[in-house]
Amino acid sequence: MAWIVKLVSIGAEGDEHSTDVMRIAKPDDLTDLASLGLTLAEGKRLLAGIQREIVAAQARVHAARRPGCPGCGGVCRVKDYRQHALATLFGQVAVRLPRFHCAGCATTEAGVGWPSHVRSTPELDRLRAQFSALMTYRTAAEMLAQLFPVDAGTDPETLRRHTFKVAESLPMPVTAEPAASAEAIVVTLDSTFVRSCEEGERHLEVRIGNVETTTGRRQVFGAVVKTDTDPAALIRRSLDAVGRTEGTVLTAFTDGCSGLRRLVLAAGVDGLPILDWFHVAMRLHHLTQIAGALSSDGPERAAAKAVIVEEVERLR
Repeated sequence: MAWIVKLVSIGAEGDEHSTDVMRIAKPDDLTDLASLGLTLAEGKRLLAGIQREIVAAQARVHAARRPGCPGCGGVCRVKDYRQHALATLFGQVAVRLPRFHCAGCATTEAGVGWPSHVRSTPELDRLRAQFSALMTYRTAAEMLAQLFPVDAGTDPETLRRHTFKVAESLPMPVTAEPAASAEAIVVTLDSTFVRSCEEGERHLEVRIGNVETTTGRRQVFGAVVKTDTDPAALIRRSLDAVGRTEGTVLTAFTDGCSGLRRLVLAAGVDGLPILDWFHVAMRLHHLTQIAGALSSDGPERAAAKAVIVEEVERLR
């Protein structure tokens, strides 16, 4: 049993034109469920074929338009044709568009309303950015190639570049005014490394934290180091969101890293940051190990060691 998928275009005057897109052959029985309906590969080929035919028809209509010369106002004539490769969600397509030349003033026009320096559609860029926000760039590229007939722009570096480009075009959320000003706000800030398990992939340093008031208002934030995101600006925006005023008492907790100390200072927290309990316990544990390793040769050293060990235990 076989089917032929046809694409029929209907013009403005009702004229029809049909094109064979794909021939599908399937067995007549269902003894093998692997042959039930369309497979993923067949569906991808079908979508890519339909995409090519529709884009080609749109390009033919678009190429018939003739722009006016911006210099003298005359009618431009076709100089030559150029191929434009464009990555779409359903495969890469080639758009054949003319370039125009004005005989009166020798002005050359690239086309009518065709954007320059564009290599992919906005829909593909948004989907790549959405996948990249949920998983690594390499995994997002493999997912796109597995599910869609995307045969261009699946390199992880390409996804990273398009993700940041889409992020820059997003509107900045407007900070809502808090219900009341906060008397005291606590800022906690920490950093961690996200290490890649694959050879050659990037290791990321991430800074995360939150601001919280005694009444329960809370904002969380995070940023990857060595990107265009300013962590200090994120902290300031979070402080304003929970009700910071000129009289608000700000307290910061960090792990003692000098970089994080400079960061909270740049965000407007003037006081010296305080170590959180985890890092205080780490330092006390290290101090306990040092005290236990002290020499106890002789009665005086043994007595001094006993006093030091007792004092460390009391501190802990």
